[in-house]
Amino acid sequence: TGDMQYVLPLMTTLMCARFTGNVFNEGLYDIHILLKNIPFMEPDVSSVAEKHEIVAGQVMSTDVKCFRPVERVGNVYDLLRSCDHGNFPIVDITSGGTLYGTVSRSTLCTLLKRRAFAPEESFQGYDEKGVDSLGPKRLSPLVQWDTIERVYPRYPTIDDIQIRSGDSNCWLDLRPYANTAPYTINESASIQRTYRLFRTLGLRFLCVTNHNNQVVGIITRKNLVHDSLEKCLLLGRNAHDKIHEERTLS
Repeated sequence: TGDMQYVLPLMTTLMCARFTGNVFNEGLYDIHILLKNIPFMEPDVSSVAEKHEIVAGQVMSTDVKCFRPVERVGNVYDLLRSCDHGNFPIVDITSGGTLYGTVSRSTLCTLLKRRAFAPEESFQGYDEKGVDSLGPKRLSPLVQWDTIERVYPRYPTIDDIQIRSGDSNCWLDLRPYANTAPYTINESASIQRTYRLFRTLGLRFLCVTNHNNQVVGIITRKNLVHDSLEKCLLLGRNAHDKIHEERTLS
């Protein structure tokens, strides 16, 4: 109304209404976050982490979906079809899974849509020798970054892409599009440090590496909520070590 004499009564009424509502239930936005199961991160880490010495290796997911720096088109297409992850680590399997970088799902779909493939015979011997054998060699057509970002936020999806029968064995060079300096954390780092990285940098995922910079897991916001932290304690403190031993024996 523009009448300043009502400012103080209105403010008093609103504050009283808010305090009264908070006594009986959470705020409307907090209720919607719980109903939609959104992994919202509170300012402070869960009390479970304060009572127990939890490390990143305990809460990480060990089933990591990875690509090689130069990957078969069929492998990229099939993996995008089988999961809905937003980002993927790129690893050099010839060196035991050393982290090379990360690549986003939107970038991969755009490259497949624009058929930025190299012929099958372009990278002969790559499966045995790895990425070091290629050097600066770039044979697949290069898609400019402004071309990839031009369609933001309506990137192509995997459902919009059709792969021809002869394309599966072609090569997709991911090196020009990889983020070669992603945020990572060591598997022995505390959960408090991991939590602060997510909160301060606004991360959606975090690659977990060992002392040899080999990818051993991945952490998302869902791994850091209260229920997930309690679950990792029930599995045991050295759960990730047991999984590593099982893989080694198999």
